[in-house]
Amino acid sequence: PADTPQKLENFLEEKNIYIFGIFDGHSGKEISQYLSENFYKELLKNENFIIEHYQKALIETFINMDNSLRKEEVNNILKEILQKNRLKNKEKINNFFKENNNDLNEEDLNDINTFMDILDPNNLEDVLISDYMGSSGLIILIEKNLTYIANAGNSHFIIINKHLEINNKILEKQKNEEIEEKKRIKIVKGIKYGKQIKSEKYIYTRGFGDFQFKINNLINIDTKEILSEPFLYEINNKDIKYIIAFNDGVYENFKFINNIEKDKNNIYQMISDYFIEHLKDEKPISSIISDLFENNLINLKIDANNKNNIRNVV
Repeated sequence: PADTPQKLENFLEEKNIYIFGIFDGHSGKEISQYLSENFYKELLKNENFIIEHYQKALIETFINMDNSLRKEEVNNILKEILQKNRLKNKEKINNFFKENNNDLNEEDLNDINTFMDILDPNNLEDVLISDYMGSSGLIILIEKNLTYIANAGNSHFIIINKHLEINNKILEKQKNEEIEEKKRIKIVKGIKYGKQIKSEKYIYTRGFGDFQFKINNLINIDTKEILSEPFLYEINNKDIKYIIAFNDGVYENFKFINNIEKDKNNIYQMISDYFIEHLKDEKPISSIISDLFENNLINLKIDANNKNNIRNVV
């Protein structure tokens, strides 16, 4: 229904819809880049989206986008993105060594470039990028009365209500789903490896790509270690004042810098408390975010210029 930026803007404005997303890549940023440019296109043409069945539309789009990553035409696009990124990295590395190493000679530069050429995607003709690379995905769809949040991977969100309190119902649902997901992974690994896996430790269990963990000889999709189907939350807009969404890097750095060894719910509570405290003081949201990064996420030994750069990147 919307294939140009202007048509998209008009279409979403007419339906009073806002869409936000976080795609956090791992083993490379190419899949997250591709998803950021194409996920919404797939969502908008989904039949359930058109008839305003947003939950189904989100789930189907996650699955469809994941499956599309193994198509030849999409794999070729991923290789093109990878090629552009590698050329940029190659240029940056060469410039870095030229500027920072006075002893670097022509032979050293040739060795560096030879190494970078080995990593060139043109030398990986038969490789499917999505076998070894992936991305998490968190999509927030806000319509007139309801907000839908679809989360596959290790990104995070916190709901603060109109009373400036954390939404404990959503927090409890997130906690229960994490418990059930740990149980699922223990069973799946037990099936896959023919033995009971006692460890509950895992990095992520849902997301795009990483097909080396999705393709096996078992028919039932539930027996795969990583699923593309997201956890889905439907929340009445009357119960929402703010949504705080962030990737796993922010979450882990918050834990590390503050030396926190607590469960996820307590960390969510600490982050929301920080926001709520400053919101009550009527501090601008942009300032609250900047202060949160500076006081809780960034090593204060870093100089001010680097600190600002890191804040912008995050």
